[in-house]
Amino acid sequence: MLGRRLSLGNYLGIGLYVHWTFALLVIYVAISARQDGPWGIFFGVSRLLGVFLCVTLHEYGHALAARRFGIPTLDITLLPIGGVARLERMPRIPWQELIVAVAGPAVNVVIAAALWIGFFIWGPRELIDALTVQPYSQVTAELVAILLIDPSLLGFAWTMLIVNMMLVLFNMIPAFPMDGGRVFRSVLAMMIDYRQATNLASRVGLVCAALMAGYSVYWGLLIPGLIAVFIGYAGMAEARQVNVMESVRGLMVSDAMVRCPASLFMDMPVPEIARTWRTTSLAALPVLSMGDTVVGMLTLRQFAKAIEDNVDPRTTAGQLADHNVPVVHEASSLEDMLVSIGSQHRQLPVVDSFGQLSGVLDLDTITARGALTGITPAPLPSEASFDAIR
Repeated sequence: MLGRRLSLGNYLGIGLYVHWTFALLVIYVAISARQDGPWGIFFGVSRLLGVFLCVTLHEYGHALAARRFGIPTLDITLLPIGGVARLERMPRIPWQELIVAVAGPAVNVVIAAALWIGFFIWGPRELIDALTVQPYSQVTAELVAILLIDPSLLGFAWTMLIVNMMLVLFNMIPAFPMDGGRVFRSVLAMMIDYRQATNLASRVGLVCAALMAGYSVYWGLLIPGLIAVFIGYAGMAEARQVNVMESVRGLMVSDAMVRCPASLFMDMPVPEIARTWRTTSLAALPVLSMGDTVVGMLTLRQFAKAIEDNVDPRTTAGQLADHNVPVVHEASSLEDMLVSIGSQHRQLPVVDSFGQLSGVLDLDTITARGALTGITPAPLPSEASFDAIR
């Protein structure tokens, strides 16, 4: 989703990006305002950029709060449906997650308060009287509506005030993984198991997403519908991730890896590779140099694709292997490894303290294999753990 982005710079040590689809939103706003002439287009686009400046500050609120707990932010990306601050991880301690979650809306509260004070100091007298004397009258409602479309500095400031108030209210909806959903999860986690709290919060988030989607369909609104889809998908994805992380908490890589794996030497030609694969059910095999050093991984899918493309039978495993696969150490924390490694590669080579192959970590089966810890006999010594097949 965040693949094609334009860098807007680095601020406070955090990279800021805008997704390419944001240009479509700018074009839509410009076309919608074309009947008001060049000034109307300029005002419409400026107001849009002002809204996303507030969104950016909101995301920096999350990022800076997380930094206080030693959690770095990888980057912040602006999308047509809002902003995403990619934290390296969410705080595991509930009260810390609560602070990180409310930090974003707190920034919008500060912005709204500053704008509100500005109106009372510099705003027109009739507006202040309407808001303070008869705040719920029809005249006040009409005046507020006029200000929202008024192409002036006053109209711009009023729009920013309303937007920040709406950002606070909208983000505090208990739709996990939005801010309100994270607040809900953190409060639950203070009373029940963290995994149960996450699963309950994600179910509530799905209900909120379904209601939002129904509302969007009924009124024909695109952006809320996209947000509803994002909430549903992201909530379920994070719930699955939490289930995995909680299952492997306290385990080492060696507790969940496949021991004594088959392997390939980098000078093996295609026929020998095929013969080796008939003896193993692994989806990927480590490729070794002559010194038994891991130089890459070759997946069965990659090898099958090479066969379909009529690869030269003399092509070697070293030529077919992916040499960018991360190598993990068997004594590493499984939880820390999962946080840092990402999900691009599903099978990873594992090495011992001497840098020699000791196993393969299959991310698709780590929870099941981790559950075997404590009921299996002690593993064989690493020096007798495998023999590369030649």
